[in-house]
Amino acid sequence: MKKHEILSSQARTALFDPPTDPAAIVRHYTFSPEDMALIRRRRRAANRLGFAVHLSYLRFPGRAPRPEETPPAEMLTFISAQIGCKPEEFASYARRSETRWEHLSGLQAYLDARPFRREDRRAVVQAGIEEGAGSDRGDSIVSAMIAYLRERNIWLPASSELERLALAARAVARKRAYRGLAEGLSLETAAALDALLIVTDERERTPFAWLREWPEAAAPEKSSRCGHGRGRAGSRYRAGCWA
Repeated sequence: MKKHEILSSQARTALFDPPTDPAAIVRHYTFSPEDMALIRRRRRAANRLGFAVHLSYLRFPGRAPRPEETPPAEMLTFISAQIGCKPEEFASYARRSETRWEHLSGLQAYLDARPFRREDRRAVVQAGIEEGAGSDRGDSIVSAMIAYLRERNIWLPASSELERLALAARAVARKRAYRGLAEGLSLETAAALDALLIVTDERERTPFAWLREWPEAAAPEKSSRCGHGRGRAGSRYRAGCWA
C-alpha cells in the first residue's frame, strides 16, 4: 500500500465496488415493482438501463458510478434481463452529462438519500476512531465508517477521501491508546521506559532492540506429577509433590 492508503486493493474492491458473486447480485439488484415503474418512465432503452444501473449502485455499494465506469458483466446482464434491454445498450447511455445528473437527482429523492458533504467528515472520523480503539486494521476502520454512512442514507464519497479520513481516525485512536498505556505510571517507571529507546551501545542499538533480540528461554523438561525430572529440577519437583 502507498503512504496515504489504508486499504489493500482487494479490500478497496470489496468495500467500494459492486459484487460479482451471483447470489449477492440477486440479493442486491432484484428490482421491486416500484423500482420497475420508475425505470420504465425513461423512453430510450439505454437511458432505462443507465438509470437502473445508477439505482443499483446507489443501493449497494452505496455510491454513484463514475462517468467512465462500466458495471461488472454479471451485474449488467442481470439488470438488463429484468428491464428487457440488452447489456450493450449501456455503452450509449448518458452521452449528455445533464442526463446523468438528472437521474441522480431523481434517485436522491426516490431513495431518500443524499451525497456526502464536508460537514459529515467529523462524525465519520469519530466512527473510525471508535472502531480504531478496538482494531488497528484499515479495512475494519473503513467498514465502520461506511456502516455509519449507510445507516443514515448518505452516499459514499470517493474511496480516496474515505481512506484519508480513516488514516486520520487511526492516528487519533493510536495516540489515545498510547496515552492510556502511560496513564498511572510513576515518574520513575516512565523514565525507565523512555531509557529503553536511547542508543547505549557501540552497535547503535537501543536496550529495547536488544531485548527484542534476546532468545526465548528453553522450555523445562516434562515430568510426571510426582516429579521424575533430572538433577536439581527433579529434586524440586519431588520436594513439592503432593501426597
